Amino acid sequence: MERIKKVAFLKIYDVWFAKNKFLSSTWSISALHTNEMLNKNEYDFQQVAKTFIVDITGTEEAVFSKFDYKSARYAINKAIKDGVTVHTVQTSEERKQYWEFQKEFCKAKGIPCLNEDELSELTSFYALSKEGEYLGACSFIESEDGKTVRYKYGATLHKLNANEIILWEAMKQYKQRGFELFDMGGCVPTDDKGSYYYRHFHFKKKFGGELIDTYTYFKITGVYRIFYYIFIAMVKIFFKGDVNAFTNWINQRKILK
Repeated sequence: MERIKKVAFLKIYDVWFAKNKFLSSTWSISALHTNEMLNKNEYDFQQVAKTFIVDITGTEEAVFSKFDYKSARYAINKAIKDGVTVHTVQTSEERKQYWEFQKEFCKAKGIPCLNEDELSELTSFYALSKEGEYLGACSFIESEDGKTVRYKYGATLHKLNANEIILWEAMKQYKQRGFELFDMGGCVPTDDKGSYYYRHFHFKKKFGGELIDTYTYFKITGVYRIFYYIFIAMVKIFFKGDVNAFTNWINQRKILK
């Protein structure tokens, strides 16, 4: 996936997993999100975070058996028993419905929302109750080599274990398509129950993935480098080094597009 991200008056060439596109980019500011380590001569700046990677190359039973029993396997089976169904977003009406649902969810949470024009580049799934209520939806980024898929956006009513069953159905479909790794979309590891990130971390942890480093690399030319140093200083001084909190802050002020 590639896009032009706008931060205030700056334009950033932003790519996921596509290392060659990043390396050949001639943009003043380019960013690459990947789980692959690059050589130091291939980038100017680097940020390291964490994510869970679920290996989906085994049988469905083997993948499912690694999930936490109570919080994941039981929740998924309960959703199935309750009649929750998962569908792929395909039509313009489904995309519009998902966009409106995601927009309201992100507005309420004060978190970054996908741009409407991103939907055509993402694969999305949504869940319905047996009565037809829209319970939630998730979107995924697929690597160009067809090996890795990353959980990018999610929105939910927190009802009937919708998120759990959406992720499981997505894993099964990607497995059938030959994908090997299911990236849970990043996390901030913590066992502090008072932390903002606690529920987020433990939700992703329960799917049995391996906790690994994930990277954002930047190539920045000339005077544009000063904006990176300003960014790092602001995150350190005002957000205690929390890049996610900074991203949410600029999103709430509609600086990030």
